[in-house]
Amino acid sequence: MSFKDNLKTRIKADGLFGQLASTIKEPPGKRWMDKALTHELLAMTDFEYKKVSGLDLYTRPFEGGTLEVLVLDNELPIYHTTISDVVLRKAPYWQQMFSIRNIKKIMNHHDVLVTTGKESLNRIHENALALIDLTYTRNDLASLLEEARQGIDKKSITQIRESLDLFFTILDFQPVSVGVQEKDLKLFVRARAGGGAMPVFKHLVLFDEETMQLGLKKGTFSPQSDMDLAWVIQYIKGEKKADLQGPDVFAFLYELALEKAEAHQHGVDQETP
Repeated sequence: MSFKDNLKTRIKADGLFGQLASTIKEPPGKRWMDKALTHELLAMTDFEYKKVSGLDLYTRPFEGGTLEVLVLDNELPIYHTTISDVVLRKAPYWQQMFSIRNIKKIMNHHDVLVTTGKESLNRIHENALALIDLTYTRNDLASLLEEARQGIDKKSITQIRESLDLFFTILDFQPVSVGVQEKDLKLFVRARAGGGAMPVFKHLVLFDEETMQLGLKKGTFSPQSDMDLAWVIQYIKGEKKADLQGPDVFAFLYELALEKAEAHQHGVDQETP
């Protein structure tokens, strides 16, 4: 697949994970999980599906003769054992209940249980991401930049949104809410190494979905800073201008992506300018 296709696969995996993480419920004795969405995310991993004794199982090799076995139910348990052992513990036949050894296994899964619930979901998501090749070249980025420019020229909100999603995925930008923006104004920031009591990010991207005005404010930004919030309010009123606007925003994101690739190639942690 192309780099763009791989990016879209990453976006899909992150989207499914986000949906599941926000909807999974884990009150005692009432855990619930969207099995259809979980199945869709599992299809992006190297787990293989098997239907055994009425159980929806997903397996992959682990160590020795054992497997990593996931049971698709509301508990979402992951075991390191064999399929037959999981079936015994989760769906035993009545004849197997006559064995004290079997009863101990059925009553206690902790000797082979690895994770459940949200921890299992995290494990599935990480596995899906590990299979996606997100290495890229200058030509790959140039192609994304050209598509972004075309989107702006054509005033295509669909194409602009997609281009933002693609660059944001490369650069780990995330949406942020400051409580003062208008409903059509979307804000995005890039995570910054370190942190403290007040979260600080780098580079604020502002996109008005109604007017399709795109801007970028360089430097640090904190949603808890009165000064930064005041700037956003002034920007909304037209009293402040972004450092970069329109296609120049994508050109800046393009340069950041190049710097990230170079930093990764040299094995150093990147601190964005």
